[in-house]
Amino acid sequence: MMHLLAAAVLTMADVERAAVANAPAVIAARERVREQRAVAALTGASRMPHAFANYVQAPQGGAIGTITQRLTTVGGQFALGDFAGTSAALAQARSNVQLARAQEIGAREAERMRAIGLFFDAIRTTEIERLRERIVAAAQADRRAARLRYAAGAAPRLDIVRADVALANAQAGLARARADRDNALGALRLETGTPGPALVLPSLASAGIGEPPAIAPATAVGIGLRLRPEVLAARAGVAAEEAAVVAAERARLPGFTAQLGYTAGVDGGLNVKGPSANLSLDVPLSGAGADRVAAERARLAQARARLTGAQQLVQGEIEAAIRSSAADREALVAAARARDEAAAEVTATATGYRNGASSSLDLQNARSTYAQAAIDAATAAATLDRAVATLHLVMGENR
Repeated sequence: MMHLLAAAVLTMADVERAAVANAPAVIAARERVREQRAVAALTGASRMPHAFANYVQAPQGGAIGTITQRLTTVGGQFALGDFAGTSAALAQARSNVQLARAQEIGAREAERMRAIGLFFDAIRTTEIERLRERIVAAAQADRRAARLRYAAGAAPRLDIVRADVALANAQAGLARARADRDNALGALRLETGTPGPALVLPSLASAGIGEPPAIAPATAVGIGLRLRPEVLAARAGVAAEEAAVVAAERARLPGFTAQLGYTAGVDGGLNVKGPSANLSLDVPLSGAGADRVAAERARLAQARARLTGAQQLVQGEIEAAIRSSAADREALVAAARARDEAAAEVTATATGYRNGASSSLDLQNARSTYAQAAIDAATAAATLDRAVATLHLVMGENR
């Protein structure tokens, strides 16, 4: 799969899947789920009745002196207190499984969020590199034009100097853009575990994310509270602590153990055999049970507070994501308009320069303005795509 990523044009879904599969945090969370499942299975098995076998050999007084008592007992043992406690512990263990699952989902969503950021950062830096290449090409053309005009006596030598400085600045900008692109691609390659050749990214225009339909913030928050892994994990944590309180309360009950079996052997020099029973009642006298209940109730209160905090966090993130996407949409419209106006100004100034109506300084200023406007528009487009993808994610969609 990783090699396919390196050979084909990437989509955001490809990046998310590869990043999730490669993320150490997700792998650790997945193993945590397996661990908790094993613990739950072990806890459930411990409440089953136990079979036992017992052999006793002891000296015993008899009519002819010391004789030997030998008794063998086989049967089953059942502890009522253990069963009640284990039932509560099993409920807690199952809640811990649900908590681990929710935490695994949370780890996946966090990795998806990071992958989305790296994906659009790589697209943005690649697009800026292309813009910088075009800026260098335009600067080279301006330098050629300045030399021709100077040779024809239509422009001063200062135009050549300005063109050389503009070209040097453009080449420096291109070098920085290439470094930014290489850094972004390197981070994306490392995150997705993709070795070898360079990743093939879509163009900025083709990488756009479909925006979700218009939705009221309250409705979006409601969706997020039902689906977001942070809330699911917090709810599972509350359930686990509620089960822990029940387990602690049951642990305070007296323990009753019954051993029922069949005994055969020699007692008093005579062969004996028959059913046997051994019943015991264990009554705790210390206050340790009450202390444990108090501790578990305090942990339950903490878990409920964490649930409230997770709900508030999700609400804040979704509302902020809605506002950010709206602002980024307006910013893109403004940046695109500024870019188009700057491009038109470059065309007009270049024509004026060729006709002697504009100076080389006017042309360089126009190109510099366009370069910044084009970079701002590319950045705004990538930012909007990332904001829309983030909005999908914080609402718990595309899970």
